[in-house]
Amino acid sequence: MATADGPIRVQVSDDDTGLVWSAEEYHRLRTRHRVVGALVGGLPGFRQQDSVHGLPARLSPEEVTLALHRGWVTLYVARDAVAAAATAAERAPPPPAAKRPTVANKGWGVKPKGGFHNQKRLKTTKSLASDADAGWERVLNTSFVEIPLRAPSDAPDDADAGPDASSPEWSYPRTDAQRRRFAVFSDLHARGLTMTAGVKFGSDYLAYPGEPMAYHACFTVKVCDGDERMRARELSAASRMSHAARKNLVLATATAAAAATAAATGATAGGGGGEVGDDASPPPPPPPPRVMKVSYVTVTPDIEQSKGGRVERGG
Repeated sequence: MATADGPIRVQVSDDDTGLVWSAEEYHRLRTRHRVVGALVGGLPGFRQQDSVHGLPARLSPEEVTLALHRGWVTLYVARDAVAAAATAAERAPPPPAAKRPTVANKGWGVKPKGGFHNQKRLKTTKSLASDADAGWERVLNTSFVEIPLRAPSDAPDDADAGPDASSPEWSYPRTDAQRRRFAVFSDLHARGLTMTAGVKFGSDYLAYPGEPMAYHACFTVKVCDGDERMRARELSAASRMSHAARKNLVLATATAAAAATAAATGATAGGGGGEVGDDASPPPPPPPPRVMKVSYVTVTPDIEQSKGGRVERGG
């Protein structure tokens, strides 16, 4: 068990996210370090609802990377319970063969005892239930579509994932898009803001001036490529969505500094410090960390200022 001042244990998964299972550790991570995450577990007293959640707390790749670089957390990989149970079942001795109960023949017209027939009926019922479950699995597999919430450029690269995908060594960020996202996230966190996911507002992050339970989000942050072209109607739609929720739209980008590009050395952007987890695999070595320059642009919608829409006072 972790101490009150020790590193917080985070369970990592193959999709570059982390889970915090301890209430004390999550409270410390949120109150001391302004890392919020998202509660994704169910509560025992509210099983049939989706408005209030409990532990575990799911951390985004940027949150895990920032906490790891600052020395707030330690990573671990949970034991696969299903694989362990399957291995234990294979090693266990086979159960003794069931013996068919002896039924005394009392003559014609006398039904035997129901032990054997009840077992046969039970096996038939289980077989029908398994067939029904298989049918439902086929329906579920063909009736639902998983909608990705990340751009294709943010998908993990198998070539950069290393030989062991379940290794606790952290390799995020790997792509240029991931480096931009982490640089912006780390820089905003260093400026004193608290970030949460901004998917429901069409952005990458929501930026709060303090604890999200006590403050209203002041910015919706959209991370863009420096060379990305955005249509005017897309920009107008994004800005109006933000202002309709009383927030300001911020377009952010991060580019590699010229000195870092030439020297190929330095620390990660945003004041986060530290390096991305070193790869112990044979050459070629992983790319060195880069110094990123973060830039911001605040967008406001075009508010009607015509004479007919204004009230003028005579002077």
